[in-house]
Amino acid sequence: MRTPPPSHLGALREGLTLARLHPLLAFGLVLLAMVLTQLGPALELAAGAGPSLLVQPIFAFAGLLPLEMYFIPRLQAQLDAELRDTPVNPTATWHAVFEARWLKAFLLRLGLSMAIGLGLLCFLIPGVLILTLFGWAPMRMLLRGDSALASLRWSQVAMTRHWPRIVQAVLAMLLVALLYQIAAGWALDRLLPSLNPDLGPSALLRLKHPAFWIFNLLGGAMNLWLSCSLLALYHRLEALVAVPVAG
Repeated sequence: MRTPPPSHLGALREGLTLARLHPLLAFGLVLLAMVLTQLGPALELAAGAGPSLLVQPIFAFAGLLPLEMYFIPRLQAQLDAELRDTPVNPTATWHAVFEARWLKAFLLRLGLSMAIGLGLLCFLIPGVLILTLFGWAPMRMLLRGDSALASLRWSQVAMTRHWPRIVQAVLAMLLVALLYQIAAGWALDRLLPSLNPDLGPSALLRLKHPAFWIFNLLGGAMNLWLSCSLLALYHRLEALVAVPVAG
């Protein structure tokens, strides 16, 4: 009888351990996340956009693009190489391997994000299914060098077999992010009680008020933690898929 694998909720704890393996690098990425988050309101000012809760996420995404596209995946590739040292992502040459793959993996992630967004608009369920079945494909391509089709297939097969525990862990990560957003929103309401809830804080206020810099710093730390936790969860899923399925 095969021993049951440990709870995938432990990926959150393991993610914290991974984030602390390179403290200076982690601290630098957290600072970078804070600065890039503040780039969003700077872009709003440059574009002459007024306060709007619809416009803010667009500029925020543009500001954080370098972090999500390059620096966070780079850390994940480095940690994967150090922990696993696989032939397709060896410790000695992980940087060169990453440079050859990161753009293709990001484009696959971008394509999946668009498909998920369209699916969410189509009665929600199609988007959730696409995310659940194919969400690991970009990481598979980045870390193992599979083609787009092979990465999508691997993710689909892996999640079809093991989705309950994986979804449970991902929901726990989303809960952590949601609790942070609620806490940050509550604190900002107390610090800035005169804000119009329909418009949100102006770009200039978000650039000048120290509370936004502090919350963006904390948000960057949380993003780093959850990104490392996703890597830990991927490793657990990969180990499960490597085990033959009985029957």
